Amino acid sequence: GAPVLSQHLRTKAKLRGLVGVGAEALLATSTRLLSALLNNRQSADWFQSLGEERAPVPQSLEDEEAQAKKKKKGPKDVDLRKLDRDRKKHAASSLEKSTFFDALVLHIQNALETPAMQPAALQLLRRVLLRNRVLSAAVYQCIDTVGEVMIAGSDKRTAQQCAQIFVDFMLDYPHEHKALQLRMTHLLKNLGYSEEGGRRAVLNCLYLVVLHFPEAELSSKWANLIFVSAAARLPQEPDPTAHQMLHVLLRTLLQRVASSSRDRLLELSLPWAQSPKRALHAALAEC
Repeated sequence: GAPVLSQHLRTKAKLRGLVGVGAEALLATSTRLLSALLNNRQSADWFQSLGEERAPVPQSLEDEEAQAKKKKKGPKDVDLRKLDRDRKKHAASSLEKSTFFDALVLHIQNALETPAMQPAALQLLRRVLLRNRVLSAAVYQCIDTVGEVMIAGSDKRTAQQCAQIFVDFMLDYPHEHKALQLRMTHLLKNLGYSEEGGRRAVLNCLYLVVLHFPEAELSSKWANLIFVSAAARLPQEPDPTAHQMLHVLLRTLLQRVASSSRDRLLELSLPWAQSPKRALHAALAEC
């Protein structure tokens, strides 16, 4: 079905007389049209001024607050009325401080849950939010959703879009090491995802990591983790395409890192020959 309007956008729709049956469907259509317009290279600049636009306080909240002041308070319900009024003030204050970008993030998160809306949502995310370097916790949460859609989705092209966005975000946005490690771990632990399409999507994303991460960072922080995880997966992978992708990933990783790092990676696999675990023997033979 069509995505649900966020509170910010419901307020905008009400002010413009768009509330009613079909409003969400109208927004879905508008989102697709907007994403098409974003193919213009200068499109990201169109939204810079909107980043400072504040959402108006809903008239209903203002009216209810004014009416509450006129009502005579009884001794038994004074606390409940105060709590209710405080809650409405907080909601109005939060909405008033929100911007166009805040509302857009919420809409994108909703749209990502609808497969038909995912391409348009990803276009908005990449062209508007990421190019304008919108920094908020909601954007980081949105990227985590993108990582889930990439693996669990059924559309190959959407998965490729998700992979590019996921890697660009890790490269371009500030991350603490732990946060970056969690996103990398999300990829590696899904090398064994149940559906072959999801495993291929993960391998494509890891390939982009190996191609685009700076060599120094790749060698010092991620090469060992990627190499061991991919090599261990090789003898277990039943899908011929994913199996070949694992070989390409490992070969590209060894080519990208410095010679000292390459030797270190190869040394990691040598003790596998003495291990009693047959899986490690198979992994070593595949490497």
